[in-house]
Amino acid sequence: MADERRRIIIANAIRGSKFSLVSIFSFGIEEGVLASGIFLFGTLYLIPVNVVAVFTSVAVGFIFNEYWTVRNEGYHGGLITGLVWRLLKFEVVYAAGSALGIVVQLLIFHNFGLHPVLSNIIGALAAYPLNYFTSMLYVWKIKVWKNH
Repeated sequence: MADERRRIIIANAIRGSKFSLVSIFSFGIEEGVLASGIFLFGTLYLIPVNVVAVFTSVAVGFIFNEYWTVRNEGYHGGLITGLVWRLLKFEVVYAAGSALGIVVQLLIFHNFGLHPVLSNIIGALAAYPLNYFTSMLYVWKIKVWKNH
């Protein structure tokens, strides 16, 4: 029983670490696409540029998670249709996480006056657990609290 619990804890720590690294990398892509879009188009098209930045970073994050983070566990069936379906579910999960992050960002900005860029980081950190656990369960059907 103790060995089983230890294996579950280690598997979750490894998977969570990989997911975190992918999330940091994806956030960097989002910031790069956003900065490039603002450089090319100015702030006139800020909302469409944000949408493209988020969609792009989430899609890249999905691919890395699909083929690295959860490569040997969870559900990966359905060939191309299954892959696209999991990508769409991942995008929905991140839309919910982004909404939570924006709410946190706005609350911190309006109540404490912290610059939106800094409060955005706090919002992203607040959304991380929702993104991680929901992605594992909903996208790849991995129950992180027990052996698969």
